[in-house]
Amino acid sequence: MTANELLAWIAEYDLWVYALLMAYAFGKTGPLPMVAGYVSALGALQAPMAILVVLAGSLLGSQLRFAIGRYGSPWLFERFPRFAPWLALGAAGVDRYQRLLLPLYRFAKGSFSLIGMGAGASRLTWRRFMLFDSAGALLWSTVSVGLGVAIGQLGHALDPRWAAYFGLGLLVLVMVTVAVSGARLKRILLPHATEALLAAKARRAQASAA
Repeated sequence: MTANELLAWIAEYDLWVYALLMAYAFGKTGPLPMVAGYVSALGALQAPMAILVVLAGSLLGSQLRFAIGRYGSPWLFERFPRFAPWLALGAAGVDRYQRLLLPLYRFAKGSFSLIGMGAGASRLTWRRFMLFDSAGALLWSTVSVGLGVAIGQLGHALDPRWAAYFGLGLLVLVMVTVAVSGARLKRILLPHATEALLAAKARRAQASAA
């Protein structure tokens, strides 16, 4: 299948593609929305619609993760002890840096479930989570799809290979920046996560004794 045939297929089955894009955003925060933006620049999809379905899927996914953290964290701590430190780390991060972390955590690969469920396990109210998380979902959806559109338009103006190199270089730069920042943030939060984990174990021990 050539590139033109693929674009024609996407345009013909665009509703299914939008549904797939929404399901993808529900499950993770990878680069597919940027690809959708690139395809939109080539005319096979509509960028506003792509942003809308990515936004809807991401919001539904984060709300489900928050609910799991809020109502299921005691069970998760008990049944999955290896996961407990990560959940405690996410909760500690939200408690301390919610105004910065919640609008931006979607841009860090692997943090969608960690921060979403961690927010539910934290002291954060659901209304406050909705406020910051909705702003973050809108920012991530718009930037991801918009960046793909910009790369696609750059490919029209320049050699498509240079547009691809630019997109790949930008992706690598973001990944390196996020990895370095994430490692530093983890070192800062680890003592607080350990403290929260010990407190949760103490509460469970008191409940069992009673």
